[in-house]
Amino acid sequence: MVWSLARSVIVASVAFWPVMLLVRQIQSQSSARSRRAWLLLAIFPFFVPELLIGFHYRLTATQLSSGASPFVAAVCTELLYFFLQLSRCTAVGVALSMLLPRSEVTRESLYSWELLRSVVDPKSWRRRWLILRITGPWQPLLISWSLMALITFQEFETAALMQIDRHPIAWSVWLFDAHAARQPLMDSLQMIVWPLTCELILLSPAMCLLLRAKDGKSSGTEPPPEAAVQGGSEGRTSAAVIFLSLSLLLMLLWPALGNIKSAAVGFVSMLGQLSTVARSLRQILVSTGFAVASTCLSMCVAHTLSTAATSIRSHHILRRLLLVLVLPGLCGSLVLSLGLLALFQLPWMRPLYETWLPMLIGQTLSVLPRAFAVVALLLRLSDRASSHSAEMLMASPRSQVRQDASAILWRIGTSRWLLGGLVVSHWCFWDVTAASILRPVQLEPVITRLYNEMHYGRTEALMSLSMLAALAPVLIWITLAAISYLKARFLVRSRPNDDRKEVSSQ
Repeated sequence: MVWSLARSVIVASVAFWPVMLLVRQIQSQSSARSRRAWLLLAIFPFFVPELLIGFHYRLTATQLSSGASPFVAAVCTELLYFFLQLSRCTAVGVALSMLLPRSEVTRESLYSWELLRSVVDPKSWRRRWLILRITGPWQPLLISWSLMALITFQEFETAALMQIDRHPIAWSVWLFDAHAARQPLMDSLQMIVWPLTCELILLSPAMCLLLRAKDGKSSGTEPPPEAAVQGGSEGRTSAAVIFLSLSLLLMLLWPALGNIKSAAVGFVSMLGQLSTVARSLRQILVSTGFAVASTCLSMCVAHTLSTAATSIRSHHILRRLLLVLVLPGLCGSLVLSLGLLALFQLPWMRPLYETWLPMLIGQTLSVLPRAFAVVALLLRLSDRASSHSAEMLMASPRSQVRQDASAILWRIGTSRWLLGGLVVSHWCFWDVTAASILRPVQLEPVITRLYNEMHYGRTEALMSLSMLAALAPVLIWITLAAISYLKARFLVRSRPNDDRKEVSSQ
């Protein structure tokens, strides 16, 4: 646990530099298209499934361990895992820095307080100066650091698959393996206490600042002055390009190029085994069904409470309620799943233990913090004026105008929410911990099968199954998007003779 905590603190601290570098680079772009491109590339590593990354680099960790001394093998494995977590942490930090609201403490406020330095008691002046900095320009950075360290501390899938000769050391892997080896549940719950304490300590800066924060502008409009990276624009651009290229090489290009040929061969060979294909499709459908259901529940809760918090004056009460709801998910899937497992083994909850309900609740609560972030982003991007104008066009007597207005409403509304749902369902789909601990015996999600088989071999059939599993949420999203677009574009019924009446009146 101490090793994992030290690693998470170091990774989050080191990630400060590339986060600020990339944020400054994104904000320095002259066009909206280039800013979007930089932003998407910078946050992409966070969306790559940790299980697939661990599966790819398991072979690399094995090669590092073979033929080397135990010390050299451990150092190389830990360094590889460190850089993988650094890439993922940087993506999280960039996303949070662009999403979090700016504080009301402006540069003018800080400068005004500097002018009072000679007339205020030095101790009081330093204390107030620190408070202004923490609640002002440092606030997005501190919240980002807190959540980056928390996510690194909780990481499980990559460490579990890369772990060769106990490295990389991770408390989550040790606890999960002990529980899977039929350790008594009470012993597992006792082992949770210290990791949970560490998680709450890492989370406390973000919780305190979010409770104190007031609604403000997006931090993506102007970086805090402390976020400036020293050096000229050419040096900053070169450093940003180098880091982003290395991150994408580690998280996307190398895994994709190294496995796509084997996955294609395995897919062709798998088509000749209909029973295997049918079993795999059933497991993928089970995982997809749970992911879609959990996504709908989490986004509905997030949307309801977010809109309620902005529509009534007592929004600070709802803000605290939001934090209470997202706290179980922020504690990580492992702690949450073991807690729900103990809850459903109580006498009055035991009849529901072998149902689908524990896994559904576990995945919903686990993804709820990310669903709140996605919903907050979608609500911020919504343009009420454009939506209202398009809705007014729906009253036009001409069917073509109504169809065009319906297509506009789909583009600025439905398509964005479907895309947000795809992102959330993608996270639900690849949640190994909740599916492994809380799934009913009669159902086997594909993610648990992948996790188990990835420990024992690197076959072409396994890589083809991984490719199918990765494409399943995307294919479902494309289908839903196509159906909703066709309905919006072409199924707007025209009123009889409306166009003819309009022509005759003219």
